[in-house]
Amino acid sequence: MAIEIAPDQQIWVMTEEGAALTGYNRGYLQKMAKKIFSLPEDERDIKIRMRSRRYEFWLPDLLRYINEIGYGPHQDK
Repeated sequence: MAIEIAPDQQIWVMTEEGAALTGYNRGYLQKMAKKIFSLPEDERDIKIRMRSRRYEFWLPDLLRYINEIGYGPHQDK
């Protein structure tokens, strides 16, 4: 993945932005966010927060998850 992020930046992305940056399907990221958000905060692999009824991913965690654990990218059919 070619995206480089400075460690001191505060970068939160919504599922649509995360899908555009990673190549993953937006619906897949929404389902993943819902599943991870239901876990206790200390057990989450990715920092996720909800603002205005939308999930936001901590971008450095999302990129790390995709590089280390991810199965994608999954494109829209």
